[in-house]
Amino acid sequence: MHYKERERRLWKKWSPVRLKVSRLIAIWKSDIMAKGLKKIGEDMKKKQKSIKINLIMNTIKTLMSLIFPLITFPYASRILGATGIGRVNYASSIVSYFSMFAALGISTYAVREGARIRDDKEKFSKFSREMLNINLCTTFIAYCALAVFLALPILGNYKKLLVISSLSIIFTTIGTEWIFTIKEEYAYITKRAILFQIISLILLFVLVKNKNDYYWYAALTVISSGGSAFFNLWHSRKIVDWKQKKERLEYRKHLKPILMIFGTSVASSIYMTMDTTMLGAFRGDKATGVYTAAVKINTIVSTLIGTISATILPRVSYYLGNNLKKEYEKLMKESVDILFMIAIPAAIGMICTSDILILIFSGKEFLTGSMAAKILSAKVVVGAINRVLAYQICIPHKKDKEVLISTIGGAVFNLIANALLIPMFGVTGASVATLFSEIIVFVILTYYARKIFNTKMLYTRVMVYFVASVWFFAGRFVMNMITNSVFITLVGTVAGCCLGYFIILTIIRDPYLKQFETQFFNKIKKIRAR
Repeated sequence: MHYKERERRLWKKWSPVRLKVSRLIAIWKSDIMAKGLKKIGEDMKKKQKSIKINLIMNTIKTLMSLIFPLITFPYASRILGATGIGRVNYASSIVSYFSMFAALGISTYAVREGARIRDDKEKFSKFSREMLNINLCTTFIAYCALAVFLALPILGNYKKLLVISSLSIIFTTIGTEWIFTIKEEYAYITKRAILFQIISLILLFVLVKNKNDYYWYAALTVISSGGSAFFNLWHSRKIVDWKQKKERLEYRKHLKPILMIFGTSVASSIYMTMDTTMLGAFRGDKATGVYTAAVKINTIVSTLIGTISATILPRVSYYLGNNLKKEYEKLMKESVDILFMIAIPAAIGMICTSDILILIFSGKEFLTGSMAAKILSAKVVVGAINRVLAYQICIPHKKDKEVLISTIGGAVFNLIANALLIPMFGVTGASVATLFSEIIVFVILTYYARKIFNTKMLYTRVMVYFVASVWFFAGRFVMNMITNSVFITLVGTVAGCCLGYFIILTIIRDPYLKQFETQFFNKIKKIRAR
């Protein structure tokens, strides 16, 4: 008893000391944990490439891809004429169906799933080998189908063009561009793209010199994609371990979602290329060439705007895969606002100047497509938001079936509308069918997307940017009153509208423009401080 009493008294005496010690230990542990978490956070930030840097690099790449056609297409259209351009694009539209089957939606699926495991090199290498093997199998099947198709006597004069264009299929497969998209290697992608664009430009002026050189014109795109593919294969060894290991590769689990995305690609391709194919069938090569000039302007701007969605797609999948919902919502809101800030004035500007653009870059022979270009300009905005709804909301949330349904709806409408409108209205009819197909897709995608995301938050600044740019029509009218020069009218309209739009956004204190200005001036101050 005496021993137990003594022990009790000692315990009571030293309790306050033990309590203080335990508290100090707890504080010490929490401090270590906080520092550890901070370090982990810092490491993650270092590993993740800056979205701004990615966007800048991807924008440079896209701008180069826009500048390249602005140089090549005017030259090629004047040398080859509407008929030569039409033949090449008709052959490309046919090959695109076989290329689509070879791709099988693998790229989109690979970016979505690969972004979730990109930090684990072993898992990512295994996943990449599975994707490439599946893609090689589909490419082989696509070439077998193409060989049968080429045997048809109806193709006649197009066989050589089809063979040349079809080489892009295998180059796209072995190029594995999705690997660099997942890893956000936009600096490498940009440098490589610029290199081969310069090479293609030089070859264009050397090889395409008369109307019979449309074969060389078709080959130039293949040369560019071929060089890129071999560069990619070499560079990918730093990212992926391509050596076959003993582990069992799993293909079956990938097939269902890939086929679902493939179904979407098929339906999408119908309303993206069926207009060109049906124009060639109903109205001949010249109508196809005229429509190509109208589509080219639309494609250039759409490609530039699509850079925003393409750049953030891997980061969207990464955030969702790691359950970072707040970061995802913030990224979505900011990216869509910036998208509208660019897309809306771009679409209105194209409506104002499409006739001048066609005249300057293609020639008088293509002017009949100016109305089609104006109609397709509205497609820039609708198509941009459709990419967001499909590839940044539905597909990252694994709603592949819903995207497929929406795309099939647009494709069916496009097929029927083209069949009715092209025989009556030709090029203009094809543009109307394409625009309304995009609207159908938008309506269906919105219905599904709002079930998993608050889509209303995406459109809060649409009217702001519309009102800030709708006066562009008055700008074009004023330039017509001032001068008869086509070139001066174009330069004056574009410069005046861009400056006016910038001033209006500055006056209303647009948050994104203000943020950009702040960052720009901060960098200038840092440079001066050095």
